[in-house]
Order: sequence, then structure tokens, then C-alpha cells
Amino acid sequence: MSMSRTRKSRKRTREIREQSRATGTRYTEAMRANDRGRAGGHLPPQHLTPTRALLLPLVQEALPGLYELAEVLLRLQMDMVLDHEGVLMGYRDSEGVPIPGAPIGDVQEAYYRVRDALPQGTEEFADGMVDEILPPTPSVLLLIEPDGGNVVHLTTIEVAEADLVLLAEFADALDRAAGPHPGPEFEALTEALGEIGRVPYYPWMPEGDEATIARWVRAALSTVLHSPFEGPRGAADRETLSNVLRYAEGWESVQVDQDEEEAAERALVSMMRAAEWT
Repeated sequence: MSMSRTRKSRKRTREIREQSRATGTRYTEAMRANDRGRAGGHLPPQHLTPTRALLLPLVQEALPGLYELAEVLLRLQMDMVLDHEGVLMGYRDSEGVPIPGAPIGDVQEAYYRVRDALPQGTEEFADGMVDEILPPTPSVLLLIEPDGGNVVHLTTIEVAEADLVLLAEFADALDRAAGPHPGPEFEALTEALGEIGRVPYYPWMPEGDEATIARWVRAALSTVLHSPFEGPRGAADRETLSNVLRYAEGWESVQVDQDEEEAAERALVSMMRAAEWT
């Protein structure tokens, strides 16, 4: 990755911070506005039914990919415009890459709706800008182990079932496009994934073949598509942590007992494994 591209990424971060100060909005809101503006306009939330309530451990190591996925979606929807040194100057409108069963415009809107459902401060937490979700909010509970150390942040979010289905279909389509026999309808998507892997642009973007990009996208979506409560203890762990949320409703943190700590740690490990893509 060239130094000029790294400087470009840092420049965008500074611009977002300046926009945040100028408009009096949080960094998260300014970044979302910036992402949407580059995608061609505001993506309004839609209230769809039915919805699904997700019980999530907010694992710092598993979250960055979810926010970074915005750049990959933008690459699939619009064409990059580079200067003679290869520095990104912007994006130009295009019809987007055809994705069977998951139109990229619909996927992008679903992605933002699901991402926006996460609690305030999650993006800063994922970026390592803070050690805890800030500002403290009743929708997020910090679990503290008996000796005083932090275990994990726990929250519940409500998202549209249709949005989760569309994101899952998008990930499935990428897997198909990266497979050995994708079929002619996936030809353009296969080519696009290969191009993203050859020219990742930002340092944190995946670099490799089509299968690498497909794995990275699925890992990036793992926070909302992967259940941390699978396996023989999954149902019991979910009930245990749901009970913790119920009895500590409205609190910012709670000290858990050994059984609750172990349930939370199993969920945490499950999320971290799902977010691995290499």
C-alpha cells in the first residue's frame, strides 16, 4: 500500500472530524453522512417488519470489519476515479455490479440500517478511540468479572428480518462468485472481487483472490449474521445472559458470577472466531 493512499485515508479521517465539529454532530454521525454522501446521497431508514432482536456481545476485535465494509460496498456500486499517482479522487456513478438475488443498492441500504441499529459509541469503540462504549447508555451493559476486570459489553438490537436475509444472501452470492463453478450470471461479480483484491486501496482492506474477499465480507458481517449461542451450551448461555440484561436493566455495568462470566466468555470467543477471515 503506497504512502499516498495512507495519507489519503488519514486526510478523510481529518475531514470527518472537522465536519463533526462544524456541524456539532458526533464523529459517528459525521462518518455515516460522509459514507452516504460518497454513495450518492442519503440512505433513509425504513421501518420494516417483521423484526428480529439480536443479543450481542460487542467484541472490539470483531467490530471494525462491519464498519469497513462500507468501502467494499462502495467499490461494488460505483467506479473509483484515481489520479495519475493512483490516489483516490472520488467515485463516479455506475450501474453497479450485478449480484444475483442481492442488488447492490438494496444491500447497501440494508447494511446502513443494520449498522445504524448498533448503540451510540460502538464505532468509536471499534476504532479503538475509546476503551468503553461512550457515552454510557442504558442499552449497553458492561459485564465485570468477580475480580473487577471487564468481560464484554452486552446489548440487544432490533433489526428488520428482511435486511438480515438480504445481507446473508449477499454473502452467499460472493461465496458463489468466488467458487470453482460460479456460472455466467456471476461473471461480473467474480471479476469485481478479483479487482478489489488486486487494488485494495486502503491498508485495512483485504488483499488476495476472490475467495479471500468473500471470506472477509462474511467475517465483516459476522457481528449481525453469526449467532454467538450455537452448540450444546448455546441456548443455556443465551438464557443466562438474557437474565443478566433483565435484572440489570438501566445499569451501565454489573458484576457477574462465575457461571455468567463463563457464558459471556464463550459468546465472546464465538464472535471473535467468526470475525476471523485469514
